[in-house]
Amino acid sequence: HSYHTKVPHKAIMRYILHYTQPGDIVFDGFCGTGMTGVAAQMCGDREVVMSLGYQVKPDGTILQEEVDENGKKVWRPFSKLGVRRAVLNDLSPAATFIAYNYNTPVDVAAFEREAKRILKEVEKECGWMYETLHTDGKTKGKINYTVWSDVFVCPECAGEVVFWDVAVDKAEKSVRDEFVCPHCSSVLTKRRLDRAWESKYDEAIKDTIRQAKQVPVLINYIVNGKRAEKPVDSSDLALIARIENNKIPYWFPAQRMMEGGETRRNDPIGITHVHHFYTKRNLWALSSLLAKCDLRFRLMFQSIVATLCSRLVRYNMGNRGNGTLSGTLYVSSLNAEAEITKLAAGKVRDFTKAFVSKDSGVVLCQSFENTPIKSASIDYLFIDPPFGANLNYSELNFLWEAWLNVITNNVPEAIENKAHGKGSNEYRHLMTRCFSEAYRLLKPGRWMTVEFS
Repeated sequence: HSYHTKVPHKAIMRYILHYTQPGDIVFDGFCGTGMTGVAAQMCGDREVVMSLGYQVKPDGTILQEEVDENGKKVWRPFSKLGVRRAVLNDLSPAATFIAYNYNTPVDVAAFEREAKRILKEVEKECGWMYETLHTDGKTKGKINYTVWSDVFVCPECAGEVVFWDVAVDKAEKSVRDEFVCPHCSSVLTKRRLDRAWESKYDEAIKDTIRQAKQVPVLINYIVNGKRAEKPVDSSDLALIARIENNKIPYWFPAQRMMEGGETRRNDPIGITHVHHFYTKRNLWALSSLLAKCDLRFRLMFQSIVATLCSRLVRYNMGNRGNGTLSGTLYVSSLNAEAEITKLAAGKVRDFTKAFVSKDSGVVLCQSFENTPIKSASIDYLFIDPPFGANLNYSELNFLWEAWLNVITNNVPEAIENKAHGKGSNEYRHLMTRCFSEAYRLLKPGRWMTVEFS
């Protein structure tokens, strides 16, 4: 699951092994995806500990290589093999949902069977939406992704200009800085162009909306087991029109994007609500998938819903890996609409390898400044605090949390954010309260590691 500033669990293991013993309680107040919990459990896995370059004796004694007073390398005991207990906390429902799933035991075989059954149902219901005719005009192919392009208006002749047609150099796989209007031959740049607009009735919010115009231009698909590409043709446009004229039979989030810099950055192009970040086709397939998933399978769903199949996914000019721009909700002029079941199937394979938890950690979703934990009860703290104005977590998590239907209470969020009225003073006061809480929780004479950039 993609998330901001993830710390590899093996890096955290080195600290936990150094500062704790088996059975000790480890606390992470800004847990993110819960890698501190994974690290605490992996301290009991002999192979994983040895992969860090340590030796492990039959009795569980862990040795690390050091240099003695004579300059010789020697192996000295410094820790013991064994699981540590983790208490994980984060303000974000998206983060704690991921952390819970990573730190709760899973029957991997049962997960894989059920996930494949769910995807088969979604494919049966929605597969027709991702079919396309091969260039021979008769063989059906399966869409991998569809490229959508912004449409602009030439300032000289007022003719519509499809950005894909004029600005993209297909041979070089690059975007030109200057290009020629196909109507009047004026030399143009993107900055000189005006937006083309379209208005439509939005059934979800019961209102007419005005959005910057986009059109499908290219389809990447599989036919007879091989990849192929083609321009969008009349049958593809007819399919998209058919989808647009049908009503989605499932719930999907349609909230107004929260107040903020990132969450409101797309207001000028008419992307104002959560569902506007998706094509009608993907919104339908995602809502169908969600309706069939229970809590355990929502992690698979959450892993694709914002970063892999929304309008945030930028087309990578045919190179490997279309993807989002990290740390922002930027919508580019060329975005790639991926096929849902294929993405989800890939995530099923990933998660069956990633589920390693043998025991359950404790996961809390609240502010770090006031936890319901007994004073002087924690043996070790590992925290990776938010970095001031570097990332606006509650804003960036809004799409994930809208699909969970639980949104971050960002009043106590320890960040700098002009839209939320938080500067360096507010950040400092919020962080001070968190560090005061850390002091309250920690046993006398024990240690805390703070990772900060």
